Amino acid sequence: MEFIEFQWLKESPSHKTALQEALNCSGQLLKKHFSSKELSRPIRVRDISRLPLDLVNHLKINPVFKGPKPFIIKETEDYLVLHKPSGVHSHPHCYTDQDTLLNFLASIGYLDILKVNEGNYDRGLLFRLDYETSGIMIMAKNEKYFAQMRLNFKDKMKRKLYWAIVDGDFDQAGSWIHYFRATGVKGAKQKVDHIQRSDADVGELEVRKIMTVNDKSLVLVNLNSGLRHQIRGQLAALGFPILGDELYGGKQAERLYLHAWRYEWDEIEEDTLADLFDRFFDLNRSLQMSHDMLSVFKSR
Repeated sequence: MEFIEFQWLKESPSHKTALQEALNCSGQLLKKHFSSKELSRPIRVRDISRLPLDLVNHLKINPVFKGPKPFIIKETEDYLVLHKPSGVHSHPHCYTDQDTLLNFLASIGYLDILKVNEGNYDRGLLFRLDYETSGIMIMAKNEKYFAQMRLNFKDKMKRKLYWAIVDGDFDQAGSWIHYFRATGVKGAKQKVDHIQRSDADVGELEVRKIMTVNDKSLVLVNLNSGLRHQIRGQLAALGFPILGDELYGGKQAERLYLHAWRYEWDEIEEDTLADLFDRFFDLNRSLQMSHDMLSVFKSR
């Protein structure tokens, strides 16, 4: 953790009061960084406080980016379409995070877009992708479009289509409903059941096989819900974990082979750069077959 030293120029009855006045932050946020004993101690003139950089720059986006480089696919008056590589987080959780899509935008000077939904670290992103997943991401450029889309995302978004590579000849095409419960530290993994449970979230998707080559199948998934690890968990529950998804029983690989290909609402946007998928499949042919297959999937 990185720190800065801060010298106080006036007295205060408590460290907590001094910090709240200086940083305009909540007591709840301060409790994440300091003990109750430290927050209650009085402050005298010339006292030195050692402040975490994440506290001083809370909700700010670090302009340093580290990781596989994303890129902008398209820009309109209302939104930005981005390619997120595998190995990049969607957004930071603190200032010292540097391996996220938003750090990339800050690093190339896209600062105005980071003012949308400025009170939250996910800013104008309309959805998130897992760190290991590559593909399309949509980001609102203004508050009006953000409110219109993010607050009504389920109703606005007609189809969310993903490519995944699984081992074997995939034979579980159809519409599937499973029941999800978070397990592990901070819900790091989902327990997926076929049987309905009152304490579980419902996940629904449709999946079709595009092709099988050398005992590996490329499948097209229409994500009807939007739960954490939903595609990963449901394909594993069907007996076909995603290649590279060791958390859900997939074989070890260079990456987790899940890619957000196409999102449809009033607009239609695609990201066809599925990194490393061409090691197994002809992507031009896969793209054409995916387009031919669209008619079999439900649209809201």
